[in-house]
Amino acid sequence: MGDVKEFEVEPFAARQARYKAALTEIAALNLGPKNFITDAATLRKWYSRDKSSHARAVPVAAVRPDTTEKVATVVKICAKHKVPMTPRGAGTGIEGGCIPYAGGIVIDTELLKRLEFDLENACVWVGAGVRKAALNKAAAKHGFLFGPDPSSDPFVGGMVACSGSGMCTLRYGTTRENVLSLRVVTPAGDVLQTRQVVRKSSAGLELTQLYIGSEGTLGVVCEVCFRLFPIQKYNAGAVCVFDSTTSAVKAVVAMKEGDVPHTLLRCEMMNKEGVTAANSFSGTHLPEAPMVLLEFVSNDRRRRDLYNDFKKVSAVFKKHGARELRYLKDGKALDSAWESRRNCLFSAMHSDKAKGLQHVITTDVCVPISRLAECVTATEEDFKKEKVPCLICAHISDGNFHALIPYKSAEDFKRGRALESRIVTRAVQMGGTVSGEHGVGVGKVHHLVHEHGKAHIEVQERIKKALDPDNIMNPGCFYPIQQVLFRTAHL
Repeated sequence: MGDVKEFEVEPFAARQARYKAALTEIAALNLGPKNFITDAATLRKWYSRDKSSHARAVPVAAVRPDTTEKVATVVKICAKHKVPMTPRGAGTGIEGGCIPYAGGIVIDTELLKRLEFDLENACVWVGAGVRKAALNKAAAKHGFLFGPDPSSDPFVGGMVACSGSGMCTLRYGTTRENVLSLRVVTPAGDVLQTRQVVRKSSAGLELTQLYIGSEGTLGVVCEVCFRLFPIQKYNAGAVCVFDSTTSAVKAVVAMKEGDVPHTLLRCEMMNKEGVTAANSFSGTHLPEAPMVLLEFVSNDRRRRDLYNDFKKVSAVFKKHGARELRYLKDGKALDSAWESRRNCLFSAMHSDKAKGLQHVITTDVCVPISRLAECVTATEEDFKKEKVPCLICAHISDGNFHALIPYKSAEDFKRGRALESRIVTRAVQMGGTVSGEHGVGVGKVHHLVHEHGKAHIEVQERIKKALDPDNIMNPGCFYPIQQVLFRTAHL
């Protein structure tokens, strides 16, 4: 895993001289005062954190290039002076992956706004700074949609960095399955396209998949080519209420083991505490019990196929303890139910009126569908034993669930982190992963050896060393050995 003893700490004065030289060269690019930021207050406000509960860190500067070529120029300057860089999207991550713990320079991708549709090939080139909702709004004008649907409305570059997915994975897959090609700036400042935009290719290694999920540690993802899907014009949904979370999960597993209806777009679950918090925050009146929300889509104007597929799922759910199955036609009732699901994080923040607005530890794991009921049930029991609220919102048909842990005090936070660690450990023991879609960052990195094993991690770390030998691209994040080097060199 690397010989940390031979790593030497650079003298502070030498490091400061390198930083000053890099900043001088970047200033000479004349990006403009709003696009080259060195003001400490601004840096602390906008670039020192993400949406997680992890500690802040303030960079020495932030740059906002508006083209891939300008990103490459900035990266070359930083590489020349060996100044750390942290690529950043919308900052909606929750594992600390874009917090600049090594200081250095943040590369803000917000101004990378390319949007170029290729309708004949049903794909689109998108700048890393385009938000998911903006992409879908633009695609809708052409009769298409972008499949993955994270609730946080991130930049698409951030979605690629963590392979985010959201609530439509059942039908459209994760970000990973929807990327056709990438334009990336390497740690040396070179620009490469990972592959041609064709249906299949056997021309060498698949670099696209290497960069997806690498969280800015191997380069800066600047442009993404996504596949698109035809819009389904009509939808309907359902609220399915159960007596226990276990029954709800088992019902979904049974549906997955059978024939999943082709019109099913979303299949999400909230446990009782999650529904109660959602009602309180959103003003909805959903039954306060474990619940599965469904949405079906098609181009059948009469929606007969939607109702028929609802009946098929209902038959399975009834066998597994569903006590109420309510069909929702397109309209306010359907929109209200899904808005409650999307607001899970805000609901958790407001879940205890006596404590007021709370911070929230948000974690996710993913397990094989065969172990899902066992894993979710054990999690609820664990929280109940510790007398800590357990709010679960889940992409349940993917085997991926989120636990939201509100906290107000340092003691609450410590207890919440301990519970999170037990969730992750349990998931890995059941053959699952430390994160289904939130990524590794600094929050999950200490669990990686447990999941992958030493040999697997060593391969990842050799790739990092080969592509970024000076360890300047998002150092201290993602790789177990990086944590050791980061603490040695930068703290």
